[in-house]
Amino acid sequence: MAYKDEIILRDKDQNPIPQYFNSATGLYEPLEGSYGSNSFIERGRLVKDAFNGSTTVTKTYQNNMFGFGIVNDGTSDLTVIINGFNIVVKSGEAFDDLFDPFKTVTITGTSAFRAVVRQ
Repeated sequence: MAYKDEIILRDKDQNPIPQYFNSATGLYEPLEGSYGSNSFIERGRLVKDAFNGSTTVTKTYQNNMFGFGIVNDGTSDLTVIINGFNIVVKSGEAFDDLFDPFKTVTITGTSAFRAVVRQ
């Protein structure tokens, strides 16, 4: 259901409480945090896949991903392709950044690497 079709949450005195609409569940949920602030997880920070290799690989995900990091442990360049961006990672270098939502990442090259994909 849409947020406008759901009843907001209230405390025992029927006052509205701090809340947000969770589009995945279709319900309002309480905002809970520490020291009076909201608790949230920034997109692109939750690791959903970690892999390594030394050959060309394409990974495809069911859900949108937002973050990617890689370390080039080998002696030749690697190219990472996400959302049409071609990112060259030189030998001994690392790359880590956030992107618009993506579901596919391709790493091309013959250099050893370690990578993480984050949601």
